[in-house]
Parts: sequence; C-alpha cells; structure tokens
Amino acid sequence: MTYVLMLSLVLPGADFPICTAADAQYSPCAIYANDQYYVFWVDYRYYSIDSSQSLFGARVSTSGTVLDPDGNLLYNNRVGYVPAVAYDGTNFLVVFRDSC
Repeated sequence: MTYVLMLSLVLPGADFPICTAADAQYSPCAIYANDQYYVFWVDYRYYSIDSSQSLFGARVSTSGTVLDPDGNLLYNNRVGYVPAVAYDGTNFLVVFRDSC
C-alpha cells in the first residue's frame, strides 16, 4: 500500500505531494524558517526490511517546490509517532514520542 504525504500549509487550497515513496508516511509536522518550510514525518518505507520506522525531513520553498523529493532520512530506528519541531534561529530540534 502506498500513501502520499500531503501538505496544504504553503498554498492553501492547493495540496501537493511531499513524499510519494512506497509504504506509509504519517504524522507530518512543519516549521517555517530561513525563507522556506521544513517538513518532518514518520516513514515506514524500510519497515519490511528491518521492522523500523524512520524519521524523514524535506525542505519546501514558499512557491511549493519540494526541494528534497521524498525527503532525507534523518533517523532510522523505531521512531514512534507524533514528531514535533522547534527552531532557535540556528538549530532545529525534532522530537518524537516512542510508545510511552
């Protein structure tokens, strides 16, 4: 089964895919910084290989161009769910909940 991660934060009323990779992507969160959006999500594309959920992220321009199609792998080892992101002007902090 393939799911498409959609985002409607950049252009209201004009959804577009951020990730079209195989398997499921869940719980997207986004933040605006440095004149672009950063989107993070829980991804299951490697689940059939090693039973892990991964954390992926992608940059999206203000015009809606996905700069990292299908995202970049940030962490691969039992990512839980509900990621959240913060930015302090220099660094990003992405956290997620792991079944606690």
